[in-house]
Amino acid sequence: MFQHLQLQLQLSEMHQSTNDNIPNYSYTFTDNHESVKFLRRGEAKKHFIPEDGFAGCLVLKDDNDRLSEWLAYHWLILPLKYLVVAIDPTGTTSPELILQLWNNSNMGMDIILWNDVDYDHWIDETLDELHQHRARQEHLYAKCLKYHKERNRSWVALIDPDEYITYNWITEDDPEIEDIRGTPEMFLDHHYLSAMESIRRNLPPQQRKQKTVFDYLQEGKGNEPWMSEPCHLISRLFFSAVEEGSRSNSDVAKDMKQHVTGELDLSRFSTLRYFHHANRGKFDYNHYGKVIIDLSRINSTEISMNMQSIHTPIQKCPKTPLKPYSASILRIHHYIGSWEQYSSRFDIRRSKKKFDDFSTVDEGVDYQLESWLTSFVDIVGVSTSLKLLEHTGIVDVVNGTVPLLERKEYVRVSPPPIYYVYYYNSKHEVIEKKILQKDSFEAKTFEADEIVPDMYI
Repeated sequence: MFQHLQLQLQLSEMHQSTNDNIPNYSYTFTDNHESVKFLRRGEAKKHFIPEDGFAGCLVLKDDNDRLSEWLAYHWLILPLKYLVVAIDPTGTTSPELILQLWNNSNMGMDIILWNDVDYDHWIDETLDELHQHRARQEHLYAKCLKYHKERNRSWVALIDPDEYITYNWITEDDPEIEDIRGTPEMFLDHHYLSAMESIRRNLPPQQRKQKTVFDYLQEGKGNEPWMSEPCHLISRLFFSAVEEGSRSNSDVAKDMKQHVTGELDLSRFSTLRYFHHANRGKFDYNHYGKVIIDLSRINSTEISMNMQSIHTPIQKCPKTPLKPYSASILRIHHYIGSWEQYSSRFDIRRSKKKFDDFSTVDEGVDYQLESWLTSFVDIVGVSTSLKLLEHTGIVDVVNGTVPLLERKEYVRVSPPPIYYVYYYNSKHEVIEKKILQKDSFEAKTFEADEIVPDMYI
């Protein structure tokens, strides 16, 4: 379970379906790629494998029910090409099986599974569970960003398994600009807001022939805001657990049922079950934004574990992760999911009271993501889709009993050495003593005549 996995996914032919009742069909993935012709829905001889795409850094704690949907969606939309997954061993389940399914299905991804020992993460027992988890995310983000940087990757997404990136198309209920306290002034500048509105009006169209986010960013790489925002902040939109049963009779749902002959339960997909959301642009429920980072525009020395937060992982990120919704070219859909999903993961921040509050939010509806699964099945085929998505929405209550860190397979990382740094005056008297962790000590430049380090383990 805790083996270090290197999952290399390469292009190969897909298995053909034996369903002779599916009509002939051909499909073009994007406007700027070669057409990919399918003999029938579900029996494509080959599917399009992007040569490049997004990288990602993901921490998982009992999120297997969300992982398959998250991988499939971002493989299609970004596309997600390189992914580092770290397990939080305070949870009780491992994502290894799901990642192996992706490995064996030739989706053109490069996935690595890290345990604590793989990125030298030690658990600080002096912290409570919440701050231990945040420390783990910050450590993983720092090591993961350096890992991707060393391999010359560009855009990296730093989001959670309940979050989905999409284009921020202008809608009828687009909000007025709201100056939330702490919002960086550059995002409130009239010229900036006007430029962002113009960009949003010209975003790529709906998903069936949608330009991938990576291609869109690469094409605009020499333009603003990408040139001056290597750490690009994205607004979030929170989706509650309010359901819309009649949506099962929509044209998209009927089309989806025809694709998979009823074998995929659409109610297991957060993006296809929940469409009701909070007020666009309000801080309540939506909270701080998340970032994507263009590693080609930053230096390795700018990546450090001493980050302000996971919302601002490098200094080139906005100091306060707040951006007016209307100024966000992309947006992130954030799903609370069902009570079963929400309560299955132990988290000190979660409670029935909080779920009851957040789950009933209903300030608007948005169906922008409802057709992605149809496109995914068109491209990879029915049989592969069924295999990759079979764990979607299923909470593992059988294996979720003993925390991973209490099992004999878990390798605990020892705390790093502590460095005591002494500051001397001109009389060689100690005037100050500071404690630095190993990474901070090694990254700091000292003047030899002022400081003498002394290490204790």
